Amino acid sequence: MRGRWALGRLAGAGLAAVLAVTLAGCGGSSGSGGQAGGSAAKGAPVKLMIIAPTGTAGTNYPEMVGAARAAVRAVNARGGIGGHPVVLEHCNEKNDAATAKRCAQQAVDDHVLAVVGEVSGSGGIMPILQNAGIPSIGSAGVSADGSELSSPISFVVSPLTFYPAVCPSLLVKAGARKIGLVGYDLSASDRLITMAEGGGKATGHPIDPKLRVPITTSDFTPTVSQLTRSGADGAVLVVFDQAAYAVISRAGQQVRTCHAAGTLSPTFLATLGPAADKVVVATAFPELSQAAQFPEVARMVHELDAEQAAGDADAAPAVRTSTSTTNAWLSVQIAEKVGNQVSGDLTAKNLLAQLNRTHHLDLGTIVPPLDLTTPTPIPGAERIFNATMRGARWDSASKSFVPLDTESYNGLDILRRAAS
Repeated sequence: MRGRWALGRLAGAGLAAVLAVTLAGCGGSSGSGGQAGGSAAKGAPVKLMIIAPTGTAGTNYPEMVGAARAAVRAVNARGGIGGHPVVLEHCNEKNDAATAKRCAQQAVDDHVLAVVGEVSGSGGIMPILQNAGIPSIGSAGVSADGSELSSPISFVVSPLTFYPAVCPSLLVKAGARKIGLVGYDLSASDRLITMAEGGGKATGHPIDPKLRVPITTSDFTPTVSQLTRSGADGAVLVVFDQAAYAVISRAGQQVRTCHAAGTLSPTFLATLGPAADKVVVATAFPELSQAAQFPEVARMVHELDAEQAAGDADAAPAVRTSTSTTNAWLSVQIAEKVGNQVSGDLTAKNLLAQLNRTHHLDLGTIVPPLDLTTPTPIPGAERIFNATMRGARWDSASKSFVPLDTESYNGLDILRRAAS
């Protein structure tokens, strides 16, 4: 199964504090790595680890592992980090809470420099890394305990947590005039729905109607009928992927819909034909097809191609995604750029200290410069250092997501405007 950022995880612990404060007006298996590619570095090797599930019956992220390997291969070709060749380990957390904690302990036992691109829904990883002073760079921010969003050793660069706040802006940009919402009648959904309400207020398009359905709903015909009867021609979706597909299929060309990138499968959307052409998504990074406009995307694709040519099927184009592939690749870039600034021994603790001193991290145009010295002023979500998102739309002709426009949207700024 292809990896997806799950809605339930996006609505996990920590988001209640995000919403409450922002809208109130806040101003394992052992590693499979080894040294990826030949190295021009001469120092003692240092280790990075990626923790992500692969080969399970649940959500899997092989593209993240392939992207991390590709990035490390290129880092070593450039001379390593601070002159040290890099060895990448992959610990498969297998979508299992106990295994996830064992992966974290393995990172400690192996004295890794940093964990890069971690994704685990169970939680429990950050406390172990924190006790050892090991930074986690580019975690997905989807753990059930919310620790990825709050631990002082965590540096989150993918802001999909804020997708409902951005969706109203994307729907308006796509041509919607009246925006509704379809969400579950669960308390966990309240957090995301409040974000959508803030996004609607900030764009001058209040969310109406807000349709709450039981999580067991399978027939969304009445729901779509309610949307269309209300005059809504756009809808923010706060439902799981299968329910989202049902709404999209029923809505067809009548209602534009918006969800988080990585939640909807391109394979399934392709089966809907033109009925899916009204789908837009909030995404953390540019599309892979935008390599001509974003030099860093072009470099990433080149490095992935080199990794695939070396025999790594996890780097193949068929498994790449703009969301999770780019997140893992960027995580290694951050480790490299900040690691090159470390004075003294290149250790996890010294890297963590340097990360906490980094206030203008230039990663090119793929994301805005990152200030890692200033946590987000939102209890429970302090460690999200990039709030900028983009829009993409589904194109049934190419069977892929394409850029919606050239604009970027800051999810936190949208929520602050709503609170003002």
